[in-house]
Parts: sequence; C-alpha cells; structure tokens
Amino acid sequence: MSKVKIENKDLLFRIFKTISWLDTRRWDTEDNYNFVNFFRNDLTNCEKILTHWICYITDRQMPFEIVWDKGGYVFSELVYEYLRNKKSPEESLKEHYEKYQDKKGKERFRFKSKTNNITFASRYVTDDYQNILQTLEILDKYEIAINGKKHKRNIIAFILHFIQRFEGKGDLLIRVACTLHLLTYQLDGKKKKAIPDKIIQILKDDAEFEEKLKEFKRTSTNGKKRLWCCLRDYKKGLYHEIFNNAIKEVVLNNNVKKLINIWKKPLMNQIELPGDVWNNSPLFRNNLFADVLDLNSISKTWNMPKIIRDVYEQLKSDNEVKDRVKDFYPEQFDITFDFVPRMCNKKLCNVCLFGNNGVDFICIPTKNKYCPVALLSCGYIAKCKEDDCIIKEGVSKGICRGGLR
Repeated sequence: MSKVKIENKDLLFRIFKTISWLDTRRWDTEDNYNFVNFFRNDLTNCEKILTHWICYITDRQMPFEIVWDKGGYVFSELVYEYLRNKKSPEESLKEHYEKYQDKKGKERFRFKSKTNNITFASRYVTDDYQNILQTLEILDKYEIAINGKKHKRNIIAFILHFIQRFEGKGDLLIRVACTLHLLTYQLDGKKKKAIPDKIIQILKDDAEFEEKLKEFKRTSTNGKKRLWCCLRDYKKGLYHEIFNNAIKEVVLNNNVKKLINIWKKPLMNQIELPGDVWNNSPLFRNNLFADVLDLNSISKTWNMPKIIRDVYEQLKSDNEVKDRVKDFYPEQFDITFDFVPRMCNKKLCNVCLFGNNGVDFICIPTKNKYCPVALLSCGYIAKCKEDDCIIKEGVSKGICRGGLR
C-alpha cells in the first residue's frame, strides 16, 4: 500500500496524545481488565498463561464475556490436566470436546468441562480445535532446555527459549510474535489441519524461520488480532505480572531478573494494533480523520492497523516531529473496542472529548475522584489526575466532524 497522505500533522499528534491518555487509564486499574474464570484457585502462573492463550484462540465474533467465563473455566481445566498427566495432547483435548445436537437436531461440537456442567461452543469451534491441538502438540514435542533444566508442555519455557535465542535483535517482540503465530496459527492451508512436525522443523531451522519471519512482517497487520492482544497483555497490565511470575517458576535462579529485563526492553511500538470492527468503524474513521488524513489516498478497504502503522512510521522517521510521538504506539488504538460502541454508535457527540465543547460539561476535575470522561468514553474506572489531564489542556477538542461543531 502506498503511503497515506497526512493532511494535518498537528491534529494527528493531538489524536495520538488523546488515545494514549485513554489507554493509560485503561491499564492503570485492574477493574478494567478481562479476567479468566479459572476452574480452581491454585493454578500455577504458567498454567494461567497457557489458559489465557487458548482463550484468545477462541475469541472470535462472540461476546468476550462468554469466552473468558465459560471458555476460561473449560480451558483452565484442560490445561491443568494436560500439564499434570501423561496423556497425549490429542487425548487430553478430546476429553474436553464433544459432539451434540442443537435445538434443531443439527450436529454440532463444543468444548466441555469434566468436573462441572459447563460447555463452551466457540464460533469457529472445529478450526479452534485444530489450533489448540497444534499448540499442545508442539509444546509436547519441542523440548526446551532453560539453564540446564528440560521443559515440555510449558508455553513460558517455549517463549523464553526464543527470547534467549533472539536476544539483542532489534525486532525481538516481532520475532516472538512470529514464533507464537507458528505455534498455533500456521495450519495446513487447504485442510486447516494441525501440522506440528512441520512447524517444529521451521522453528529449529534458522534459514526456514527467517523466511517465515519475512512473510510474517509483510502480513503483520492482517488477521492477527488475537496474537497481538496476547503479546500486549504479556507486556502490560495484570497478565504482564502473571507472565513475569511464570518466568520465575521456570527459571528458579539468578537469571530470572536478566530474562525479565530482556522481556521488558523491547518497545511496545513493535506490537500492531489488533484490528477489529470497532477501529474500522466508518463512524469513527470518517469523522475523526476527516481533517487529518487524505481519505482518498487510502484504498477502499480501510485497514486501521495498517493505516495507523503507516502514519506512525512516517512521523517517527521525521526528525522534525518524531519526539511528539515518542509516548504513542499503534496498539493503543485498541481502546476503540470500548470507545466506539459507547460513543460513536450511540452518537454521543455532544459529550465526546473529540467534539467541540460538550466534554466541558462532564469534566469536573476532582482529585482522587473517578474521571467521568474516561468512564463515559470507555467505561474505564480511573482516578482523576489533574496534573495529567488532556481535557483541561483542550488537546482533543474539536477534532472530530461528528455531531454539532
């Protein structure tokens, strides 16, 4: 895609600063996170991370609350048994998978709990089965040695292996993302069947991996929403803490601090925006960016992850303005998941922080009270910080064409 033409850099900086401000409010408070409903309270951190990964595999085109509640319960039970018994990956998975008839008598499939009457039918359940199977098969077959200790079936040991292998690379996060994509999503293209042995060969061969990495980078902004969500969670928020604690479970010596620091170093700007219907919403894009980008320079298929990456790279490579985007990175636009359905879809333009003056009527700066703008805009519970308030500065005011100007 040719470069998107930026019509007004100043407005773009103001949008970036506002999005970054909202994103900070999102991750500053644990109440804003999606919690997995683990089937028991004594899971290890490694078990929690693998459950989290599998939940995201199935998180497609259905209410996320169902995925994290019912799916989380079933998959945490599956992971617990997979890591603690000697059954094959396929046998472990099949014990939590069943055929049933829907109300119309049609044959369907779903995931199930063995200890409770809980079932979960994801939207693409048969495809998800293959993705999960490949994940479990590779983790079982790819033996990892961390500081002399061998590990199997452990997703954290698997990730640490590649963090150590690619330490010092400027694109470390992208390489880890490519590794995880191969782990789960690189199925047989035609049959959509798991191909664990072939993927293991690619992962072990430097030349083959580098070829896959080139392909991954070319398509990094297309169809990888769940992958980028996971990488994001492992770098910030509640699951970042669980991820670091999982490293401590695997390493168990003085190298823990070193590995955690290696993981901490790569900048978040390597992570792509998880693309979804909310950040691609016409109401959002056509009004907020109307005076900012030349919309005619963009192909008919609006791809927000690719567009935001494009304009971000343009500004970051511009020596005159690059310092103005140093605190922003494309993934932060994921707040549209919360913003668009609450504001744009309900056409609450007269109280929007991107509107002309409506937000002045709801912003009542009171230290240690909750910010009404973050709450109304995205549902984020965050304390008012008068010394870090873009509302008082008027940063976002009057950018969007929606509503009354």
